[in-house]
Amino acid sequence: MVALSEPRAADADLRFSGVRLLRGAAAAALLGSAGTLLGFVVARRDTYFAYLAAFTFVSSIALGGLIFLLISHVVGARWSIVLRRLNETIISVLPLLALLFLPIAFGLRELYVWAEPSPPWPEHALTLLHHRQRYLNPPFFLARTAGYFAVWLLAAHLLERWSRQVDAAAPQPHRLLAALSRQPAADGAAPARARAFSAALLPPVALAVTFAAFDWLMSLDPLWASSLFGVYYFAGGFVASFGVLTLLAHYARRGPAAVAIRPPHFHALGRLMLGFTVFWAYCAFFQVMLIQMANKPDEITFYLTRSSGGFRWLSFALGAARFVVPFFVLLPRAPKFRSGLMAAVGGWIVLGQYLDMLWLVAPAQGKAGPLAALWYGCAVLALGGACVTFAALRLRGKAMLPLGDPELSRSIAYRSPT
Repeated sequence: MVALSEPRAADADLRFSGVRLLRGAAAAALLGSAGTLLGFVVARRDTYFAYLAAFTFVSSIALGGLIFLLISHVVGARWSIVLRRLNETIISVLPLLALLFLPIAFGLRELYVWAEPSPPWPEHALTLLHHRQRYLNPPFFLARTAGYFAVWLLAAHLLERWSRQVDAAAPQPHRLLAALSRQPAADGAAPARARAFSAALLPPVALAVTFAAFDWLMSLDPLWASSLFGVYYFAGGFVASFGVLTLLAHYARRGPAAVAIRPPHFHALGRLMLGFTVFWAYCAFFQVMLIQMANKPDEITFYLTRSSGGFRWLSFALGAARFVVPFFVLLPRAPKFRSGLMAAVGGWIVLGQYLDMLWLVAPAQGKAGPLAALWYGCAVLALGGACVTFAALRLRGKAMLPLGDPELSRSIAYRSPT
């Protein structure tokens, strides 16, 4: 049992309010939406690509959070129970993302060459594209995307609903001490049905993420293919979801939840960010190494485009943001116990994930207008602000900790391995 350092902390109100966060996120969403709507009027093609980069960015983080939640239930992880409500907040934006996909559905011909009736390509390229149009065609593309969201929404909805049902029998949100006095369950952190459901849904959820990466991003160049691309997209979103989770945990520590979310939890998050930063770098390196070794013209052009002109500097910035800086900051053990530093590293990784989506999308756009950077900024502001607002509204008035989980006391008492 964890002793509470402040007597009044036990009776503190753990319900989320977030008035300032809501106001700031809503203002950002309104400002970004106004700029994006203007962009669709004056520079439609540029804005569609900007919107796709922002959409795949926020989607990767939500999907990374969903996979982490599924894995946590499957393995019966106790240490992460104290962070479960925050993790559920990350994935709560999936219904909104399903709605936000509609502009992409209406802009297929602006984004994807294979959606055009007569692409201006040489004959040999058109022949290759013709063979792939059984898969790359608008009706099948939209049907697949609907299937992806159906799987993701099913998994997120049921896990969140079951988690709320467990909390319904818990003490009131302002009684943390009563929640800690509950006896631990014998079968671990997750209820049996959540564990079995997560084990069954984890493969289809992961496959849906992989094929969504193929459809939304890799098919921007329909003649280029990489079997590692889906894992690459997953790895980036997975580590970025830890970055957002670390930011939320640091934010929660500013209130009564500070007695529950402790330095060892940030150390665990730091270890995960370090491990999957290395995994992302592994995927990125081996993808380019294998393509360079094969040296096939239809494969190497993907990297030639991104290593010339202004995109060359973007490639260097991506490597620094996604690997060099977080790797060397997270490598020592002691700094990972500092919540403020881990939150800063998490925010840096999230920024790196957007640079990654920019690196994937912008070169496929080809010639861009003089205000393209403005439309990219407005789109990420609009979608990011909308998702933060939506998630905050869904969490508002609810406890930031899963007080109904009988293993909560063990999660709070977690100690980092030496």
